[in-house]
Amino acid sequence: MTAGLIGNARALAAVQRALGSPSPPHAWLFVGPEGVGKAALARWLAQAVNCAARSQQQGARSQEPCGECAQCDRIARGIHSDVMTVSIPVAEANEPQHKDISVDQVRDVERAVALAPFEGRTRVVIIDPADAMSTGAQNAFLKTLEEPPPNAMFVLIATQVDALLPTVRSRCALIEFGLVPTAEIGHALRQRGVEEERARLLARLSNGRPEKALALADDASRLEKRSEALEQARALAAMPMGDLMDLSERMAQQFRRDREAVLGRLDGWLAWWRDVLLVCASEVDSGDGLANIDMLEGLREDAGQYDRDDVVAFVRALRECRRRLEGNVQARIALDALLVRSPRSAAVMRSEK
Repeated sequence: MTAGLIGNARALAAVQRALGSPSPPHAWLFVGPEGVGKAALARWLAQAVNCAARSQQQGARSQEPCGECAQCDRIARGIHSDVMTVSIPVAEANEPQHKDISVDQVRDVERAVALAPFEGRTRVVIIDPADAMSTGAQNAFLKTLEEPPPNAMFVLIATQVDALLPTVRSRCALIEFGLVPTAEIGHALRQRGVEEERARLLARLSNGRPEKALALADDASRLEKRSEALEQARALAAMPMGDLMDLSERMAQQFRRDREAVLGRLDGWLAWWRDVLLVCASEVDSGDGLANIDMLEGLREDAGQYDRDDVVAFVRALRECRRRLEGNVQARIALDALLVRSPRSAAVMRSEK
């Protein structure tokens, strides 16, 4: 769990090797699913190039930050003056949420890296999510990537690498991340003091994303929200079409204010109906492979109530809806297209005839 990273040992090793080379990259591109540790490794990298003790280290581990000096501590707490994170701006109250990282934000980066480091050796700019940079912002950023200032390093974090211009990608060292095995996440949680059965559940619920497992372990309210999302996932199948369209409108309005809340709710729905599909397909008794292992009886009930093909179609629709929302398709259109595909109970189908 070096650098707070759970899993993705190959990504960590690749960064360590490159950082220990005579000419380490000045720009990195960390690509992979959400929540797998890309930001954690970016912070580790910022520590490594600023660690007060690192310059005194010799030998094979000279690229490792100590994690204890004032530089490492301030970076870990997010208060280091030379480590800058650029993300989608938070909208003011009652305003639509911003969709991208703008040219003006890139200009701010250019001004910041033109200055010498203030308290460390290297200015580090973490752009997360880099695939949210507008085309104009990416073009503006190219000059900085092509002619990087001395003592500056850039880490671009992305889930959709194709959203970045080829000219941007080609100027970065590519580090690829993947989903982490459930057993590895569960082991890490137990090492952090999480009780065995709870660690097993949280690891399954994380769907290969350690950051999600850690967030669930640290905040009990997240499990309560998960229960609410699952109750709603099950209720969809019994809702009349008019109520489903009302729900679509409310979620579209919420999406304009809080994208992550809506995407998180869709993830909860997807986890439930994926589990229902697994039960339909394999008639599992042990719960192996299920995320919602603590709700096996409810899964069996739904698996016996709905047509398997309908569940398959809805799982596909959920994935497509999330992809379209992330691609900035109008939320109401994407959500309408999703909810009309929700599985229908026999009683509801009779009432709608």
